[in-house]
Amino acid sequence: MAIIEIQSEADRFVLHFETNRHQINAFALATSLAGLAEAVREASSIVNPGYAVEVVVLALEEGSFEAVVKTIFEKTHSVFSHEASKAIIYGVIAGYIVTKMVAPSDPTIVVTDSSVIVEYGDTKVIVPRNVYEAQQQVEKSKRFENAIGQVFRGAESDSTVTGLRIDPPDRRQPGPKVPREMFCRFDTRILDDEGDRVVVEYANLEISRAILARGRRKWEFYWRGVKISAPVLDDRFYDKFFAHEVTIAPGDVLKAAVRIVQRQDKDSGIYKNHSYEVIEIIDHIPRMRQASL
Repeated sequence: MAIIEIQSEADRFVLHFETNRHQINAFALATSLAGLAEAVREASSIVNPGYAVEVVVLALEEGSFEAVVKTIFEKTHSVFSHEASKAIIYGVIAGYIVTKMVAPSDPTIVVTDSSVIVEYGDTKVIVPRNVYEAQQQVEKSKRFENAIGQVFRGAESDSTVTGLRIDPPDRRQPGPKVPREMFCRFDTRILDDEGDRVVVEYANLEISRAILARGRRKWEFYWRGVKISAPVLDDRFYDKFFAHEVTIAPGDVLKAAVRIVQRQDKDSGIYKNHSYEVIEIIDHIPRMRQASL
C-alpha cells in the first residue's frame, strides 16, 4: 500500500510538473503559479487572520520541471495579529487535492487525537488533525476552489504535462500525484441554466473609467490590453472608498476576482467571453506607486 504523509509545518513547497522535457510552456507555468499564489492567499486569510502573506518563487529547478515556492507572513494591524502564524498552508492544499481525487470513491476515514487517516484503493493518506480541521474551513471558499482549479488548468494547457504534484520542501515523502486524466476534477467552471459557462479569473485591471457609486453601472478597464466593461460588486471596496481609505484615478490597477460568462458559438462550439463582473477587489495599486517600482 502506498502511504502519503502530509506535513503539518512547511513554509515552502515544490510545484512539480511531470513532463518528458526539461521545459514547460511559459503561459502554463504563469497560470499555475498565479493560481497557486491565490490559493495560498485565500487559505491563509482563513487560517491566519491578522497576517498578510506573500508568495515568491525561489527557483526553477531541474527535474521533470519544478518551481520552488515560499510563503512569507507579515503581521497586519488586526486584533488577531498577536497570534502566531500557522505554516500549514501546504498541508491544507495537499489535503484538499487528495479529497478531490477520492471524491467519487468511498474512502475510509479514521480520526485520532493527532491525525486523520484516509484510505482509498491501495493508498493511505495521513494528515495532521489540525491541518485536516483547517482544510474543512478552507475548502468551503469558492475563491480557494477556483484558484486551485487554475493551477490545474494551467498545467493542462501544456500538452506535454502528464501529471502534477505539490511536494513538501524536503521531498522525502512526495505529495499526492494527480495524473492528467484527473485534472478535470479540479475545474470549477460551471454551466448556468442557459448553457453559458461561468468562470472566475484573477486579473490586474487598469482603470479607464470609474463609476464611484454602488450598483450595476459598468466601469471600463483594460485587461491584457483589451478593453472590457464590468460592474464592481464588492461592497467592502465601496465601504473603503466612501470612508476615504482608497482614492481612485484613471491608470490605477485593481487586482480583482472577475466572474466571466462565456457563451458558446453554435457553429464552432467555441466558448467566447460574453460579459464580466468584478466580484472582489483584492488590492488597489495607485498609478504613482507603479511608477516608483
